[in-house]
Amino acid sequence: MSNKKSVIFKMKFLRANRDIYNPDQREKLYWFFREQFRFGHREVLLDYISKDYGNLIQGFLQHGFHGKALAPWQTLPRTFSEDYPVFVWNQVTESSAKSLGNTHVHAIGAPWLYLLKQKEIDLGKEGMLTRVQHTKARDVLVVPSHGSGHFHPGGSYHQLPRAYRNLLGDADASVLLYYTEFCDPQIRKSWSDAGFEIFSSGMAWGPEHRTLWTYNGGRANFLANTLTTLLNHRNVICQAPTTLALYAISLGIPTKINTAEEMPRALGIVNQGKGVERFRKLELEVDKWAEDTLGKRFHELSITDEKRKLVLTALGTSAVKTPEQLREILPLLPGMVPLSENI
Repeated sequence: MSNKKSVIFKMKFLRANRDIYNPDQREKLYWFFREQFRFGHREVLLDYISKDYGNLIQGFLQHGFHGKALAPWQTLPRTFSEDYPVFVWNQVTESSAKSLGNTHVHAIGAPWLYLLKQKEIDLGKEGMLTRVQHTKARDVLVVPSHGSGHFHPGGSYHQLPRAYRNLLGDADASVLLYYTEFCDPQIRKSWSDAGFEIFSSGMAWGPEHRTLWTYNGGRANFLANTLTTLLNHRNVICQAPTTLALYAISLGIPTKINTAEEMPRALGIVNQGKGVERFRKLELEVDKWAEDTLGKRFHELSITDEKRKLVLTALGTSAVKTPEQLREILPLLPGMVPLSENI
């Protein structure tokens, strides 16, 4: 990195942080920059604009389908946001943010859409999706709710695979486990014993959220691995509102969100301390927002024009940029992230 670029970055960073030198704001700063490393989103965008993985995006990159509960521009000091933009998926989110005076929020479309463009998967004309042919289709893919660095599956998790097997009968079924559950041998065994083939898309980001950029565990290929798994299934059932439901619909795969009360939830909480109620409240807010947004359209295992149009809007197909446009929009800082010869 040139001395000039280094000095400019440090000046912007110090100016933006004059309101962040306290414990409450430091966590927000960490969240702001780390999101781009989730699920290999940064790598997908860098591939699209032909830039190497050493580049850091100087801004926030929306990581999933969520509402105002996770909107970063709501709580960050304006002095910080003036220097570092927020990149969201769709123009509805952008317009909502800008109506509140957040002029630094810009819609660019979901990284998923850029992956599909690179894979030459056509979403169809005038917003109508083209069904992608499966390479080898199994009957159904189950996507259970998952844990994280703060959450873990509760003690009744073993009931979940049996409940889905009872629901699906003799169907040729698979399960897509998040890395936190995939790494647990007991959880894998519970799904295997119930007759499910087990898939994982890889690590969402670095272990314990520390080395965010690591290439270990398939982080950089998370979206591509998810695409491959989806294309190998005829139907998808998600246990909770999830971004993957949108991805499946975008490929023309009949998808439902199964929020039936009799289906046990996998999510339990590890840290029974200060942050417990905050995490519980946040989960409820996101679930309610997704339910209000998606509505009963996703309660049936189907693929409809209404679902497709809703998904296209949420993913931000109208906001997708050309490589040249995106190259101009993304503020990149080269030489900030280690490279790997194996990627």
